[in-house]
Amino acid sequence: MTGPVYRRSQNSNNEPSQPSPESQYTGQKASDTEIKSATKGRKAFAIFTAFLFFVCLIFLILVNIGNLSNHHVLGDLYFFKIDLSHIIPASTPNSQLINSLARSIGLHDFYQVGLWNFCEGYDNVGITACSKPKTLYWFNPVQIILDELLEGSSGTFSPPLSPPPTNPQKVSLPSEIVKYLKIIRIASQAMFVCFFASIFTSFLTIFLAPLAIYSRLTSIPIALFALLSALLTTVGAVISTAMWTIFHNEIVKVQDQIDIVPTIGREMFVFTWIAAGCALLGAMGQLGMLCCGTSRRDVRTGRKSIPGRTVGRKARFEGSDRAQREAVASGDDNPAARRRWWGSVSQ
Repeated sequence: MTGPVYRRSQNSNNEPSQPSPESQYTGQKASDTEIKSATKGRKAFAIFTAFLFFVCLIFLILVNIGNLSNHHVLGDLYFFKIDLSHIIPASTPNSQLINSLARSIGLHDFYQVGLWNFCEGYDNVGITACSKPKTLYWFNPVQIILDELLEGSSGTFSPPLSPPPTNPQKVSLPSEIVKYLKIIRIASQAMFVCFFASIFTSFLTIFLAPLAIYSRLTSIPIALFALLSALLTTVGAVISTAMWTIFHNEIVKVQDQIDIVPTIGREMFVFTWIAAGCALLGAMGQLGMLCCGTSRRDVRTGRKSIPGRTVGRKARFEGSDRAQREAVASGDDNPAARRRWWGSVSQ
């Protein structure tokens, strides 16, 4: 069997030909410095997403500890506040006397709600007491008012019961507000779970996010976990905003029947949406690193090149191809080399 015949190429002075610049390629592995340089963009982005979840964690902590005590900072952080200082409308005869009487037998001027509890106080004093923190807490104004009126003027403080009152007609609140209590209970408990769980997921994501620099495969579970954290935070923010906004509007609708002044805690909602925004941006950044940015594994395997060099698996293939071209250009008569590249050699 006769195969292709190769001739040795020589220059006019019968000197061996000089290797081309490509033939000087060595195919050596990239150094740690070169890998760090090639992946610095991905590293910076991963650290930035970790920073976003750190900011998210800070604001989630503020949301969770808001309204826990009568501290002048924590006391100003609440989701919702109702003012009962003029619960009897001015159009009612002797309304001022009745309001003073209600206050004297235990009814406070205002009640404000946090994630774990509620606080109460008087307009000219401020917060006087807060209920004990309770998991899956929900705000039941009917039961609170009922308990405080039954307490009388004894001065003792009793936290509200979690189930709705068995006979809410004892407290003369409009039926629209009473019917909305069941929705508040379900929504408040869902909101509590979301905000409480998002603290742990955000904390873990801070340390997991920088690991996305190593490979795209590693980025998959990290991105999914970051997305879970963002969803928990965002769902909690949506539930709290919708629930208290609707409750506020329901009270406003019946203000002609009972003079309750509702207030939405602006600072608390700003904090919740800052946390949700940071978590969403961080999760989007982690999802983007699934397809963008050079990871360390990309450099080592040759999927991404260092400028001026090729390393890893791609380097081996390119190095072999260049070696083949050099053998042909130099007229290498080594049968083994020709057999390796071309499959057959004339004998």
